[in-house]
Amino acid sequence: MRSCFRRFPPLFLCALMSSAAHAAELTEQDYFDELPEVLTVTRLAQPLSETPGAVTIIDRDTIRRSGARELVDVLRLVPGYLVGGWTGANPNAAYHVPLDDYGTRNLVLVDGRSVYSAFLLGDTHRGMMGIPLEDVERIEVLRGSNSAAYGANAMFGVINIITRHASDTQGVALAVTSGEGGTQDNYARLGWGTDTASFRVTAARRKDDGYRFAYDDKILSQLHVRGDARPALDQEVFVAAGIVEQSAGDGFPGYLNNGNLERGTNWTDFYLQGAWERQLSSTDKFRVSASFDEENIHDSFPYHLSIAPPAVLQTVTLDFGGRARRWNLEFQHHLGLGEGLRAVWGAGYSHEEAKSHALYYVDGPVSVREYRAFGTLEWRINPRWVVNAGAFLGDHSRKGSYSAPRLMVNYHVGDDHTLRAGWTKSARIPNLYELSADRRYDTVLGQLRYDAATGKVEPEVLKTEEVGYFGNFQDWRLTLDVRAYRERMLGVIDKKRYTLPGYVLGQVDDFVNVRNLETHGIEYQLRWKPWADTEIWLNQSAQRMRWNEDGRQTSMPPERALMLAIFQRLPNDVELTLIYSSTSEMTWRDEFRKLKPVGRTDLRVAYPFRVGTTRMEAALTVQALNGDHVASYPDLSHPQFLQERRAYGTLRLEF
Repeated sequence: MRSCFRRFPPLFLCALMSSAAHAAELTEQDYFDELPEVLTVTRLAQPLSETPGAVTIIDRDTIRRSGARELVDVLRLVPGYLVGGWTGANPNAAYHVPLDDYGTRNLVLVDGRSVYSAFLLGDTHRGMMGIPLEDVERIEVLRGSNSAAYGANAMFGVINIITRHASDTQGVALAVTSGEGGTQDNYARLGWGTDTASFRVTAARRKDDGYRFAYDDKILSQLHVRGDARPALDQEVFVAAGIVEQSAGDGFPGYLNNGNLERGTNWTDFYLQGAWERQLSSTDKFRVSASFDEENIHDSFPYHLSIAPPAVLQTVTLDFGGRARRWNLEFQHHLGLGEGLRAVWGAGYSHEEAKSHALYYVDGPVSVREYRAFGTLEWRINPRWVVNAGAFLGDHSRKGSYSAPRLMVNYHVGDDHTLRAGWTKSARIPNLYELSADRRYDTVLGQLRYDAATGKVEPEVLKTEEVGYFGNFQDWRLTLDVRAYRERMLGVIDKKRYTLPGYVLGQVDDFVNVRNLETHGIEYQLRWKPWADTEIWLNQSAQRMRWNEDGRQTSMPPERALMLAIFQRLPNDVELTLIYSSTSEMTWRDEFRKLKPVGRTDLRVAYPFRVGTTRMEAALTVQALNGDHVASYPDLSHPQFLQERRAYGTLRLEF
């Protein structure tokens, strides 16, 4: 079967569809179910058949049945997404091209608030850990560029996490998870309210030992508060606040005289956000939102420095800690412009700053600000043709103005079959460290300087052409979404060494636009419900990538990837889930750290029951059921980090 997947994917699809004739009789509800609406792509609510791009929706029931503890494990269900991390304490996900360890080219939103860090290299991997999966209503993932709606950093997809409305979480919920690998999770939620206002408080804690051979145990503790109110029939108010703290191991064991030593790190994030929405008419409404984030990072350790010639050994303290803050304010307006014509437009302002003497060699903060405007026009020319045209305009205080347009056309071949084609342009603005890095250390021979950014680096640009197909085979209870694309990334940012007189060695690193890359491929997601108690998901992707300019293979995505998930309800409401995912050879960092082809199987069995009025569920999950596999290759001279087979049990209560 594996060779069939690899060589002839359509044959498997045909086999699935041909066997659908044996499905149970369809009910009227099954036949007339509408496609879910998507909010992420254009900021307009659109059915899946009319979005200007390929979208994956994962609802809360699927999240629960997957057995995932981390958001990145849920993203295994999304075509084209690569899941990994250089240690178990730093899980990460990338769409198509794993260019870094931090997720800097993803945009991750939680209820509209970006979790893109203003610190160091602009990561999203920490922010993705800072939400309890039990509080998530659904996740919408746009697979492809979306700077036209959200601006910088929405280069390789948008992950929009929508948490549950407070009125939907009344009462008490408790959950405890315990198992192998030091797994110990706790969750508690309290909800209360009236018809006009409701509130929720969530406390959660996750703990595990990370990968084998890695020093990466972690404890993640979090507290979240959410409130939803309706002060008038035409108005809604949303407020949320929270604090997330991670204590984790970092560094590599076994380095005695030099290198990235074992140590403990600490990351804390505090956020506050709110939104007010007013419905002006059946087609018009506006929304005002604001958010504030503050991160504090503590990460320092001794570094044994050998300077030659002459050979001089000295210990300096490397410090990657500091503080980062972000303020964001945004207004958006939805309006109907006539029959078949509607639009959304808006404007916003953001301010980011980071303070770290060790990283920027200044006592105060370094900062950037951005003004932005955006808009999308949806034109339904006739029942067959839908055109989406959008653009984002940004004015960055360090890099000036930039634009990100999109044009996509959807053609309904029939009531249930849609073709789409279009072009987009996205951008990633250099982050604060790439613009202002200045790391220097005092030694017995003088001052040693590492990163010395000149600030001349320009934004990365991604140009994408894509075609796609969305089919809703109602008689078979099956949907199929296919995306074929060509992506050209111009001005990929990397380090480049140059001479700076007056310092030890005289060689420092700057961030520059080094080269270009091009990738093209095809992916599909198939969802099939042959019987009322059975659901099957199948994703496959195939792609090729090449670097232009110097031709160096600094990163290599897998040429093939597969995900097959089966969600089965057994007698007595017992739930069975099997998820298999595999990737061909790939790298996360560079050509010297290739990961061999790997396949992973997860199993979950759950039994829901009641004790009086209390709803309960007992579940057993086994990750990597088929055995340990290499998760990270940190160094040529160091053992590979292994993700072990890990079993854990979960007990949930709601009352």
